[in-house]
Amino acid sequence: MRTPSPLPERAAPSRSRRPRALAVVAAAGLAAALVLPASPATAAAAAPGAAPSVDLGREVIAPGDGWASWSGDTYPERAQRLAAPTTGGSSASPADVYVAGTWQELRDALAGRAGGSQNDARYNTVPRIVYVTGTLDPWLRADGTRTTCDDIAAQITVAGSGAPFSMDDYIAAFGPGVDPSGPLEAARAEAAALQARLTLQHVGSNVTLVGVGDDAHVVGASLRIRDASNVIVRNLTLSDAYDCFPQWDANDAGGNWNSAYDNLSVWTSTSVWIDHNTFDDGDHPAASLDTVYGRPFEVHDGLVDITHGSDLVTMSWNWLQHHDKTDIIGSSDSRLQDRGQHRVTQHHNRWTDIGQRGPRVRFGDVHVYNNLYEQTDATTQASSDGYDFFQYYWGAGRESSIVAESNAVELIDPASASRIIAGWGGTELSATDTLVNGEIVDVLAAYNAGAAAPLSPAVRWDPADAYAYTLTPVGDVAEAVRAGAGAGVLASGTPGATGAPGAFTLSHDNGWDTGLRDGDYRVTADLWWGQNATVVKLYEDGTLVGAQSMAGVSPAAQRTTFDIAGRTNGAYAYELVALNPHGESRSRKLTVTVTDAAPAVAVLSASGVRTGDVTITANLWWGTNASEYVLFQDGVEVDRQALTSATPGAQRATTSLGALSPGTYEFTAVLSNAAGSTAARPVAVTVRD
Repeated sequence: MRTPSPLPERAAPSRSRRPRALAVVAAAGLAAALVLPASPATAAAAAPGAAPSVDLGREVIAPGDGWASWSGDTYPERAQRLAAPTTGGSSASPADVYVAGTWQELRDALAGRAGGSQNDARYNTVPRIVYVTGTLDPWLRADGTRTTCDDIAAQITVAGSGAPFSMDDYIAAFGPGVDPSGPLEAARAEAAALQARLTLQHVGSNVTLVGVGDDAHVVGASLRIRDASNVIVRNLTLSDAYDCFPQWDANDAGGNWNSAYDNLSVWTSTSVWIDHNTFDDGDHPAASLDTVYGRPFEVHDGLVDITHGSDLVTMSWNWLQHHDKTDIIGSSDSRLQDRGQHRVTQHHNRWTDIGQRGPRVRFGDVHVYNNLYEQTDATTQASSDGYDFFQYYWGAGRESSIVAESNAVELIDPASASRIIAGWGGTELSATDTLVNGEIVDVLAAYNAGAAAPLSPAVRWDPADAYAYTLTPVGDVAEAVRAGAGAGVLASGTPGATGAPGAFTLSHDNGWDTGLRDGDYRVTADLWWGQNATVVKLYEDGTLVGAQSMAGVSPAAQRTTFDIAGRTNGAYAYELVALNPHGESRSRKLTVTVTDAAPAVAVLSASGVRTGDVTITANLWWGTNASEYVLFQDGVEVDRQALTSATPGAQRATTSLGALSPGTYEFTAVLSNAAGSTAARPVAVTVRD
C-alpha cells in the first residue's frame, strides 16, 4: 500500500556548497547590474577576492541570451503581442519592491495588495520586484502547525456515503485498466481543487522574483507564470510541488498516475528568463515513491513545464535534480494554435539523474546548448525490474525543431547513448559536438540506427539568425556548469548591506516651522545604526503614503524626508518600513497631532453705520489661512469670496453692503479651507433713523 497521505515534517533543505571564486563563470553573459555603490564599511568587510553582492532584482537579460532576449511578434493563443528583451520588474517603483519571508507575503506581493486574489496576481501588470528570503512553505500555518493531505481530504464528503474522502478508499475502489469515475472521482477532484487554493500561485507580468543568498527556498508549492509577459525568476530553490490527490489514467501508456503541479510552469506567457535556480523533489524523490497498480505513485508533474503557447523563454544555469518527467515544452499534439510558438533556449543547465524530458518538445524551435546531463547511482536505484528509470533526454515531438550543440553527457551505461534522443512524432533534430563519457558521439546517428522513423538533421532554423551567442568548448562544459549552475551561486543581495536594514527613527516638524499644527509638515526618517536600506515606505495609519529609493551611505547615517500636506485636525500614526534584499525593519510609531488645520477664528468689524454705507470686514490675525470667506446677514448668505494665502501676514476680506434700513442686524462669517470651516464670532449692527 502507498505511503500515508499526510505530508511528513519538512527537513531543513540540503544544499551543495560551491566555490564562490567560480561564481564569475555562472555570471557570464548577464547584463550589467543596476546597483547602488558599496559603502566603505561593506567594502572593507568583503573577503579578498570574493565576488561582490549584486542586486539581482535590478538586473535584466543580456543581449543575445537566448530567445528571451529577442524582440518581435509572438502569438500566444493566436493573439499578437510585441515582445521585447526581458526586463522583469527591474523598473519597479520603490512602492512596488517587496521582501517575502513567508508564503502569504509572497502571495500579497504578487497580487499587489494584502489578501489579494489569484486573479489579482495573474493580471497584475505593475512592475514589481519580490525578494525571497528563507523558506516559503504553504503547508506551514501561522501558529507553527502544518496542514496535511488528510486535513484537506477531511473537508470533502463523498456523495452518497456521507464519509470523508480518502485516497486509500479511492485506490481500493479502482485498479489497473479501470478509469476512476463516480462519487469517489468527483470527491478526489474537489479535494484537488482545495489543495490548489493552498499551494498554487500565479505570477503575472513585469515581475522579477529573486531569491537572496543561498537559502531562498519555496517548498511544497507550484508557481505558475500565466497569461503574462516579461518575467524573471532567479536564484531560487523550488522543491516538491507535491500533489496529495494524483489521478489514475488507465489509458496513459498502459496506465499512469498523473499529478497536477509543476515546481514552475509557464502558461500562455512570453519573454520569460529562468536563471540560476535549483529544482528538485525535496522530501519525495523518485526513488521514494510507492508502486500502486503496478506503476509509481507519482506525486509530481514536471520540474519546469513550458506550455499552452508560451514563447520566448530562456532557461540558463539551472540545476534540475532527481526527477522523472522533468521538462516538457508544449502540452498537446492537438493544440495546433501553438504552431510558431514554444521558442525556447536552454543553456548551461545541469540535469542530474532525470528520467526523461530534458526537454521533450512540441511545435517549438528549441536551442539546447552547453548543458550537462549526468547520471549517478541514483539513476540505477530509481530503476526496478521491468522499469528503466532513464528513458531519454531530447524528445522530438510533433512539428518540433531542436538544435542541440556542444552538450556534455555522462551515462551510467554507455550503451544507452542511443537513447539520448527519442522520437515523439517529430521529423527533425540537429545534434552536434555531443560529448558522451568524454568522447564525441554522433547521438543522432545512434538513435536513427534503430529508429522506425529516423530524424533528419536538416532543421528549419538557425539560432544564430535569432540571437548572437558564444559556445563554451564542449570539453569545458561539465566543469563550468558544475561550478556555476543552480541557486546560491550568485552573490546576491546588495553591495551596500549584508543583512536586513536597521530600524529608522522618525521625527516631525509639525508646529515648528510656522508655530501652527496646521496639517502641513515634514516627517524625517534617520537610520543612525545598522545595515543600509535600499527602499523605505512610510505608512500613515496603516496606509502607504510615500516610498523612496535610498542610496547606501555607510558609515554615515541614512536620512530621508516625506512632505505631508492637507491633513485635517486629528492624530496620525506613522510607521516606516525599511527594506533591502535581505529583509525589512519597522520603525517605532510616531504620532503627529494636528490642531490648527482649519482656519482660525476671524474677527468681524463693521464701519459706515452712521454714514449709511455699511462695510463688514473680516480679519484673520493669527492661525491657518482660509481659502474661502462667506458672509451671512441674519443667517442669509450675502457675500462669498475666494481668499489668497497671506502667511505670515493677516488675511482680510471686506464686504460693502451700502445703506441698510433702520434696525438691528447680526452678521457672521465662515472661513474655510480644505481641512474644514470655522465660524467667526457674530457682530451686531444697529442702524438708526
